[in-house]
Amino acid sequence: MKKAAFIVAMVWALCGVAMAQDYVVPVETWDYEEINGSNYHGYAFHESWDVDFTIENQDGRYTPTEEDIAEAERIIQKRLAYVNRYHVNQEGDCPVVDEHIRKYERQYVGFTDITGCHIVWVNFVWDENAAERLTQDIVLTEGGCGHYWHIKVNLSTGKLSAPEVNSYGDVKFIPRTKKPAHRISRPKRPQAPGKVRKTGIPHDPQEARF
Repeated sequence: MKKAAFIVAMVWALCGVAMAQDYVVPVETWDYEEINGSNYHGYAFHESWDVDFTIENQDGRYTPTEEDIAEAERIIQKRLAYVNRYHVNQEGDCPVVDEHIRKYERQYVGFTDITGCHIVWVNFVWDENAAERLTQDIVLTEGGCGHYWHIKVNLSTGKLSAPEVNSYGDVKFIPRTKKPAHRISRPKRPQAPGKVRKTGIPHDPQEARF
């Protein structure tokens, strides 16, 4: 009788262990979110999505919200024509980016800088052949001129950086230097306020904000 009771107890214990092993604490698994605006469409990448680049004075990463992206797009619509007034790499067959803004698919990456600002890095791609890549990773290319460019929007100051437009030539997709991984990017060489310009003139930390 005691032996039978012992066997029943062992069976219940093993079932309990099996049930415990089957239970997994839910974790966040999504890496990007599709964004649909009234005149824009793109993908926002989670802060854990590893990227192969940093921004000036970077302190960390954050996940831009739909509200952040709507504000970033508002700033772009308002200020892009001015910051793009020199039309770098946008002549001849290359489109002037502010004149065709609705034709680009977007990718959004959020950063924070050493002054506490929230900055949205926006990647613009006008290429039907790159459509499948947009949800797989950040699309970085060489060549293609005004069909590929990116810009930074400082949500804290409402300012827009000058657009970085690809050079002329055939399009070449830049491979990643490392495989995608779930970690937060950190600046390779953090810069503290109060650094000296190349001119030797100290600057105020506020000037770190574009």
